[in-house]
Amino acid sequence: MKKIELVSLAMLGITLASTSCKKEKEADSALTELNKSAQTQTTSGQVQIMSVLFNGDATNGSANVWKNINIEGTGTVTTVNDETGTLTWKFLKPNGSHRTEGRGAKNYQAQDGDEIYIGWTSKIYMPTDLKTEAIFQWKSYPTEGALQNHPIMLRTKAGMLELQHFDDSHIATVPWSTAISVNTWLKFVIRMKVSRNPAVGYIEFWYNGVKQTFSNGNQRLYCRTLDVADCDPKWGIYGGDEAQATHFVKKIRIASSYADAAQ
Repeated sequence: MKKIELVSLAMLGITLASTSCKKEKEADSALTELNKSAQTQTTSGQVQIMSVLFNGDATNGSANVWKNINIEGTGTVTTVNDETGTLTWKFLKPNGSHRTEGRGAKNYQAQDGDEIYIGWTSKIYMPTDLKTEAIFQWKSYPTEGALQNHPIMLRTKAGMLELQHFDDSHIATVPWSTAISVNTWLKFVIRMKVSRNPAVGYIEFWYNGVKQTFSNGNQRLYCRTLDVADCDPKWGIYGGDEAQATHFVKKIRIASSYADAAQ
């Protein structure tokens, strides 16, 4: 009788262990699916890693990328296929026109305290000595009451490509510059700690995949990066009225990791 009881208990132990193991596997499987679901989201039929906070690809359409198109003159914002077949934004600012820009990012807004990476790839057709106000802006909104107006700008001047920072007195400094390369694809990534406090906010900068050293000798520049209510990125051509300029932009990303912004 005791043998039968022992056998029964042993069988019960095996059954319980099997049931427990099965439940653990089911729990692990459920956790895996939950993680997958936390890592991806579907937007317009596309699957995106959650690190990508904003996808500005031209294939997503103007209505899903730009908050507004700003044109002063007879410029146009269109899309064309590049040499690889990638649909690309084309900002055309004709001679005599002042601005052709797209203000992104639709359905996304950086908040005070965020740490983000803004990445994109550019090709510019213009005279190398053309002075522009900006080919990229981190622009303040609303403009009324803005102290900085545009905390970060990337512009061309005297054959140079310059990264500018404007403080809360709207005084500009140029922490980085390099000789401009036209008619060739250039890659940019800006890492930003979004803050109105210049001791907290900062930027880091990659050019063609290489992290850059600023004029202060460091690879991080502490500065005020948020003005008024919000700041939004803008791409295109601003200024350079005396000549035609065309700016092609693709692979626009705002992400919480460098890898996703730099693709």
